[in-house]
Amino acid sequence: MLSLAHELKKTNPKCKIIYIGQKGEKVEGLQGRYQVFDEVRTVSAGKFRRYHGQGLVAHLTDVRTLYLNSRDFFKVLRGLHQAEKLIKAIKPDVVFSKGGYVAVPVGLAARLMRVPIITHDSDTVPGLANRIVGRWAAVHATGMPEEYYSYPSGKVVYTGIPVDERIKLVTEGLQKSYKKNLGLPAEAPLLLAAGGGQGAQQINDLMLSAVPNLLAANPKLRVIHIVGIGLAGQMSEQQIKDAYLKELSGDDYARVTTLTFTGDFYEYSGAADLIITRAGATAMSEFALQAKACIVIPSSALAGGHQLKNAQVLVQKNAAKVLPADASSEQLFKAANDLLKNAQDRQKIAKNLSSTAMPQAAQMLAGIILETAEKD
Repeated sequence: MLSLAHELKKTNPKCKIIYIGQKGEKVEGLQGRYQVFDEVRTVSAGKFRRYHGQGLVAHLTDVRTLYLNSRDFFKVLRGLHQAEKLIKAIKPDVVFSKGGYVAVPVGLAARLMRVPIITHDSDTVPGLANRIVGRWAAVHATGMPEEYYSYPSGKVVYTGIPVDERIKLVTEGLQKSYKKNLGLPAEAPLLLAAGGGQGAQQINDLMLSAVPNLLAANPKLRVIHIVGIGLAGQMSEQQIKDAYLKELSGDDYARVTTLTFTGDFYEYSGAADLIITRAGATAMSEFALQAKACIVIPSSALAGGHQLKNAQVLVQKNAAKVLPADASSEQLFKAANDLLKNAQDRQKIAKNLSSTAMPQAAQMLAGIILETAEKD
């Protein structure tokens, strides 16, 4: 969102951009690096909980989920009322929906006020919010080629996914520069693992099991493990550090760095020789621009199974080493060790992933939004 907002201002400095978030969302940092949003507003929104692979009977007998969904239905109604008042006051020329819970009340209000809607889906499976409001969209921008979507073909524009403008193709020289900035030896291979901003307990567990063997098999290897902020039930960064300390000797422990989160993730991914990640579309778009070799472990628990579909696309293009959602530490060790020892294989999947990059995504989307606003 920030990269798109920045591009909109760059293309038309006079355009006014208002971010509408969900009540309770932490929006204080949104203006941070770019100071790009003219206003930040919030409305109520509710979540419709459904779980990939859950059958109809299980869904109907899941009392807690049914209660929460019923409760959040009224949040959506309240949010719709708030969004209507907001749209009337703002009088926008266009509403852009990236999806998410808040897009439903805002999108419905835009429809009632006859404001043009543009949706954007990063994943191969459109999110529920965009499927709801998208029936009235003027344009469906997509992160993947048109054939992966069931939207009306005349309204689909394949733009790719806008990412941080600091992300670019990583040359050998730039990679060494990133490693120097991170205090790493230029000649040391770097394995980076990250399960997303909130972390992924499965990846954290797999890393704790596989890293000791990977360090033993690769004497110069350095590991950076970004553990995420940790949701309820997940291990904290300190617990993961303690677990590594218990399993590793002093010298090997010094070759492992753990972080909770970083605002400069592009430097870490740029420095990496191999990345272990989920199958999130935005992250994979970033790695594609950087031309990085990745081991992908998709999450099977997310609604719609969109990461599983994203992973299927990567397999079709041989653009990553994809492991099953229930991968074992032995499978991760073998995949990582094989790629760390074979630069040619890493370069092959990195090149294939790079071929999917859409570096002009933000420019294309900004153009579509401004053109639609001018038509109105």
